[in-house]
Amino acid sequence: MITRCCLIIVLILFILSIPVSGSFEAKSLPDFAVLSQIQGKIKAGSIKKMVKGTNGMFLGQRQSVKTEKDGKATLFINDGSEIRLFTDSELIVGAKKSHNSRWMRYRLVLLSGSFWGHFIRDKKPIEISGGTLRLQLSEASIRFTKKKTGTDISVLKGTVRVFNKSSFVKLYEGQRLYQIQKNDSMPQKVSTIPNQLKLTLGSSEKVFQGNKKIELNLNLQVVRYGSDRNVERPAPIHLWSNYYNLEFPNSIRLNTDGNAKVKIKVAPPSSEDRTFGGSVIFRAIMDQKGFDDVRDGTFKMRFKSL
Repeated sequence: MITRCCLIIVLILFILSIPVSGSFEAKSLPDFAVLSQIQGKIKAGSIKKMVKGTNGMFLGQRQSVKTEKDGKATLFINDGSEIRLFTDSELIVGAKKSHNSRWMRYRLVLLSGSFWGHFIRDKKPIEISGGTLRLQLSEASIRFTKKKTGTDISVLKGTVRVFNKSSFVKLYEGQRLYQIQKNDSMPQKVSTIPNQLKLTLGSSEKVFQGNKKIELNLNLQVVRYGSDRNVERPAPIHLWSNYYNLEFPNSIRLNTDGNAKVKIKVAPPSSEDRTFGGSVIFRAIMDQKGFDDVRDGTFKMRFKSL
């Protein structure tokens, strides 16, 4: 958690350092994102000259990130958005926009593979291209996959405008498109995301006793959305929180029953912290491609001090 917080601070500093006006030539484009939480092997840089990716590495616009069979990475973008790139995937960040899309905030291109992304609100939308689909979104969370059998998009939060060669559709939270080809009539192929990663932590309110840590028992289970019936889906999990004083395992994996139990230790906020409001949100995603049919899991808790 400490590493994540340090990288977020670095990200904030480089956001503040980016000029807010003026035009840039390709050779002087500002930093666009920072790499974090790398697992396995990845490469990053310009498409013609990619190097080994490392935590804290800055990426300029029109550069690429490529993960290998065992590789995954998080990208913190300079507007506050976040992307988790899964194994065997390649993504161009801050890709060049066409002349008729100058009103876009920026453009991403998924060349292969899959990612999860959370994108923040802004007056200008983001454009994402991959396979047969082109997406426009502002404040939204999605899973996006490009494969030989077609392109998949799942909307976990917000609203996404989706285009292919012959049709347009607006997807809302909890909806998805599966294996879409360029000439498909997309409105006829909209379906509901059937499963959800459910988080339970018992009581939603805890009280700090002096400086003692609170131990929580987190239960994660894939369930059928709407009925809570258990679904057998083993997979790695990516877990994080908006609070800095937490301890939990770096590696979490659901067993063959689609279940995992995790111990979390929560320490009181620093005595110098004047911003902590007592609300802590835990969030988890399926940390692997092939799970576009599973919604994210979230759990909100409140902590008080005596």
